[in-house]
Amino acid sequence: MEWKAEWIWDDSGLHPRNYWVCFRRCFEAPVDIDDAVLHITADSRHVVYVNGQRLGFGPVRSWPFEQSFDSYSVKDYLKPGVNVIAVLVTHYGVGTFQYIEGRGGLLAQLDFCKNGQLSGSICTDDEWRTVPHAGYKRESVRISCQQAWAEIYDAGKFDNGWASMDFDDSNWSYAKSIGRVGMEPWTKLVERDIPYLTEEPVYPRRIASIKGVMPVKQHVSIDLRPSLFPEEYDANPKAHLGYLATVIWSPKAMEGRMIFPFGKWVSVCGDFRINDEIYHLNETGEVNVRLQAGDNLFIMNTSGAYHEMFVHMAFDFEENITFRAPLNGEGDEFATIGPFDNKTVLKIGYPQDDTLSETPEYHAIWEIKDESALTPYSRWINPVLSEHMCVDNVYTLSTVKNTIAEYDVPYEYHNMVIANDNCTIIKPFEIGDTELIIDFGRELSGFIAFDIDAPAGAVLDFYMFESMHDGIIENTTGLNNTMRYITADGRQRYRSFVRHGFRYIMLTVRDLKSPIKIYGIKTYLSTYPVAEVGQFRSSDYLLNRIWEISRDTTRLCMEDTFVDCPAYEQTFWVGDARNEALINYYTFGVYDIVKRCLNLVPKSMYRTALPESQIPSGWQNVLTAWTLFWMNACREYYDFTGDKAFLEGIYPSLVETVKNFTKFINKDGLLEITAWNMLDWAPMDTVDSGVVTHQNALLVKALKDTAYLADQLGKGNDSAMFVRFADHLKDAINRFLWSEDEKAYIDSIHADGQRSKVISQQTNAIVYLCDCAEGDRKQIIEKYMFDPPEHFVKIGSAFMSFFYFEALLKLNRMDEILDNIRQNWGTMLDYGATTCWETFIGWWKGGLTRSHCHAWSAAPGYFLGAYVLGVRPIEPGFSKILIEPQLCDLKWAEGSVPTPRGRVDVSYRDRGDYLDISVEIPEGSTAHIVFPGNKKVRFNGNFVDEDFIDI
Repeated sequence: MEWKAEWIWDDSGLHPRNYWVCFRRCFEAPVDIDDAVLHITADSRHVVYVNGQRLGFGPVRSWPFEQSFDSYSVKDYLKPGVNVIAVLVTHYGVGTFQYIEGRGGLLAQLDFCKNGQLSGSICTDDEWRTVPHAGYKRESVRISCQQAWAEIYDAGKFDNGWASMDFDDSNWSYAKSIGRVGMEPWTKLVERDIPYLTEEPVYPRRIASIKGVMPVKQHVSIDLRPSLFPEEYDANPKAHLGYLATVIWSPKAMEGRMIFPFGKWVSVCGDFRINDEIYHLNETGEVNVRLQAGDNLFIMNTSGAYHEMFVHMAFDFEENITFRAPLNGEGDEFATIGPFDNKTVLKIGYPQDDTLSETPEYHAIWEIKDESALTPYSRWINPVLSEHMCVDNVYTLSTVKNTIAEYDVPYEYHNMVIANDNCTIIKPFEIGDTELIIDFGRELSGFIAFDIDAPAGAVLDFYMFESMHDGIIENTTGLNNTMRYITADGRQRYRSFVRHGFRYIMLTVRDLKSPIKIYGIKTYLSTYPVAEVGQFRSSDYLLNRIWEISRDTTRLCMEDTFVDCPAYEQTFWVGDARNEALINYYTFGVYDIVKRCLNLVPKSMYRTALPESQIPSGWQNVLTAWTLFWMNACREYYDFTGDKAFLEGIYPSLVETVKNFTKFINKDGLLEITAWNMLDWAPMDTVDSGVVTHQNALLVKALKDTAYLADQLGKGNDSAMFVRFADHLKDAINRFLWSEDEKAYIDSIHADGQRSKVISQQTNAIVYLCDCAEGDRKQIIEKYMFDPPEHFVKIGSAFMSFFYFEALLKLNRMDEILDNIRQNWGTMLDYGATTCWETFIGWWKGGLTRSHCHAWSAAPGYFLGAYVLGVRPIEPGFSKILIEPQLCDLKWAEGSVPTPRGRVDVSYRDRGDYLDISVEIPEGSTAHIVFPGNKKVRFNGNFVDEDFIDI
């Protein structure tokens, strides 16, 4: 298409923080047209309406230099005469793990078409009207370090009909043109390459509980980043030396609690002093403190390296206290002191010095006990601006509270979860707030919507979470999965702008002066559009249920890319996506999302030598194994689709990646790199700087996969070069990384040359999987697959189990895989899981697991289809199909496997003295069918004597 539109914005500047702004354009629609197509994109995200009708949201995540745009056919939305396009844009002002901060901007072009020709356009320019959306409160907190801002909406602050045609926007300002298509940072526009996501209404199952609650009296969340790292908008970890300070005024001498609800891992908190007493934080995040009457100097040491730089504090005292920034009389409440040194922390291949230099001033501050002593250090003291503070932290209010009373749930309270016109009436308590736990019965990912009739000024706090057992909620550490809605007067409907992943909603109704009617609450399930083409059923109903939760987990982790989980991160982790793609091939059989993900990855090399770990992201990070899994995934995508055009397009990036890996080969011929070198949530010795054994083995496999792809393109010289590289690396692994004393491969060699004393099942399984062990060594580590010595580190996540299962298949031990699946995934079901957990039980100290829906854990969705049903490609794109069932102890199994050519249907039933096999393959494909060797076989109704058959 030809772009005529201009990028537009308002007066808010380049990087407005958590900014919500409306744009409108009224126009006369031509009456005699064949079509009208609206092309639109924005930075950071938008929702678009035509004549008040919501079209959709976007754009899909993309690199800023390849900004994605959406296109909608809107002819049926138009009417004779005047029409209106309305767009709500939110600009984050910070980078996330899904977004790289660009600058505020909107671009839209409505093209009218007649007889296949362009007959006119409406384009963004300085004729568009704009105004900040006053309903959204900008003083919010981040949902997590991976995501953007928690939604706080006041329905009484803005006209809800602003997107309709009859709204009067004459007092709005005119937008400003900021540049033509091709301007920085959006130098190239690319059309959306995947379908629009689903918007499927899902209603809750029940109201699980009702309580009267009283939240903690006071709380505050303070963002230190604008003070300590001004003008830095990325999502990279930040290290600093400094303090947070305030003067706490107390009406009398009091003792009370200070609570830090998020802990050190995902927020800023540290030892602090009040006057002359030092307090240390414990694991509970609660500290009993003493205040004297009047002023109390509070100084917290905030030094450290953090992804997220919010300080979250709650104060539980008999009477309210107030805050004043030290040495400041102008109404500021808190101040930072420092930074005395600061750095951005990167692990992208090469070592960097992350050491912070401690100055005399830095040490002197900690010894100060009263405000006047700060005067010599005034140049280091900077007030925290009010826009960088939040007193509406719904997570804090929902988790730091007292329960006044618990009530039985009257049946009429379930009206809000039933899809009819009845309502639930909630009356105000004399003391405290009403808390409802709403159970949707399964994990979801989508947008929350509700319909209420309320008095003005009531507060609805939504806290979403994934798991609850025996009435105890598993709060996900570091996840402020919340939304606040402040009511207008009367009947009103709302749909969240932000996507949430959850099973339960804690809805707390606060500041209620008269009854509120809740007519309905639901979620618009929003995932990549799929049909459940893949099927698996067997005589083992536990395996059937495990396959179902694996399928459902995979769907919930398919958005505009694969994501690791719908709640905590919503991040496209490249290594996770390799496994997710394979599972998707067997459950849904969609390929565009896989191709999109694979093509996004190498574009990260504009800023790193190797493809990065999660993209497109404001966190610049190399996780070496994830790069290698991407290389494997490129081969697997080609094997499953036969897409030669994709292969030709991605091949130069694979070659560049191989060449860049040569830069990290040390004098011993081993891969030595400074990066994030993890593989499993287990205590392996995978040092950030040094030689990591599993990565060297994975590089051998990646090189051989790339050699295979080179052969497919007729590039024999490249293939030979990659194989030589792999063979030299394999030789180095066996020369330097084998421990003759342990009779096993060690985890690593540290940067100082020290050999790791840690031996892990993970490392040895990867070495075996990648064919790096031979002869006696191969036979030795084969035994470790089943019976590792006691001191070996054991597998701790379902992600690592995927590779372990692949290693077991080389030993023809599908029976062992089925037993493992029954044990580990069956335990998840024992705890009521509806999706697969991130870790196995016992590995995450904060609860059963961190994420209760994590697609890197959905391995059964792949292995049951690929190896029990036994359907795999022999030739690219399933032009020739292998069907090799492994029933193990199953009496029967049946199912369907999607392929690009159509569905493969198989059925296997043990009839006692023979095995009854039925197979249907797509037209145009052939199949090589290998029969189990222990029984007579009836195939498609006829007995056969052969061990295999070709059809």
